[in-house]
Amino acid sequence: MSMAGSSGAGTRKGPIRPDTVVDAALALVNLGGLESLTMRRLSDALGTQPPALYRLFQDKDALVDAMADAVLASVFGPLPEANWETRVSVLAGRLRAAMLDQRDGARIVGGAYTTRQPTLTVADSLLAAVKEAGFTGEAAVWAITTVFSYVLGEALEQQGRTEVDVEGVQATLSAEDYPHLARSPLPALLDFDARFVFGLRMLTAGLREGAQTFHSGETVPGAASSGTTDSPTDGTPAPTSRTSPSPSPSPSLSSRKAAPAEPGP
Repeated sequence: MSMAGSSGAGTRKGPIRPDTVVDAALALVNLGGLESLTMRRLSDALGTQPPALYRLFQDKDALVDAMADAVLASVFGPLPEANWETRVSVLAGRLRAAMLDQRDGARIVGGAYTTRQPTLTVADSLLAAVKEAGFTGEAAVWAITTVFSYVLGEALEQQGRTEVDVEGVQATLSAEDYPHLARSPLPALLDFDARFVFGLRMLTAGLREGAQTFHSGETVPGAASSGTTDSPTDGTPAPTSRTSPSPSPSPSLSSRKAAPAEPGP
C-alpha cells in the first residue's frame, strides 16, 4: 500500500476500517521499519486524526496484534496429506516465509499477543501434528513453542543482519587463538535458507526422539508433575497477561516487547 496518495491529516471523508489501518501500518513499517510506526504518523498517512485510530485499537499494542494476524494470514492453506514431520516442516516454512515477506515481520509477530483466528489456527495445526507424533498435554504445548521459537529466531536474525565481510573476518582469525573457527566455512553462516532447512531437520529429529521417550512413559525433562492430560478443550496454550513472564514465544503466546516512545496524539 502506497502512502503517496495521502492528502494530509484530518482530510479523510467517512469512517475508517480496521483492516485499512492495519494495511497502512504495515506499509509504513515497510518504508521505515517498526520504529517509525507511531499513531500520529499513521493517522497522517490515512488523512485522519489519532482519536479515530484509538476508537478502533485501544493502543499501539492492540494495533501490533492485528498486524501480526495480518502477517500470519498467508500461513493458511491446505496441508499435505503426509506424516506429522512433513506437516510441521511445511508450517514452519510458511511461518518463516510470512515473516520474511514483511519488513520487521519477525519483530511484529514475536512482539504480539493475540488470540484471534489466524494465530489460533496456526497453533492448532501445529498441535494436531505433534499430537500425532505422540505428545500430549503440556509436552505438546512445549513442542509447538519449540518449533515456533526456532522459526522466529531464524527470521529475527535474517531480518536484523548487517553487511559483514565474513570471508574477510575469517582471513584475520588466528588459527592459534581460534583453531576451530579459522578452519570452518564461516560464509555458511549467511546461507539462511540452507541453515534453516538443516536446523529444522535437526529439530524434527529431536521431536521424533522426544515423542518416543514421552510415549514410553519416561519423564519429559522439565515437565511438572501436575498430571496434566488432554481434553477436548486443550487445543491451544492458555493465554496469560502481557506482563507475565513467558519462557518462549509461540503463535498464541508471546512476550510483548517494549514499544518505542512516540509523540502523543
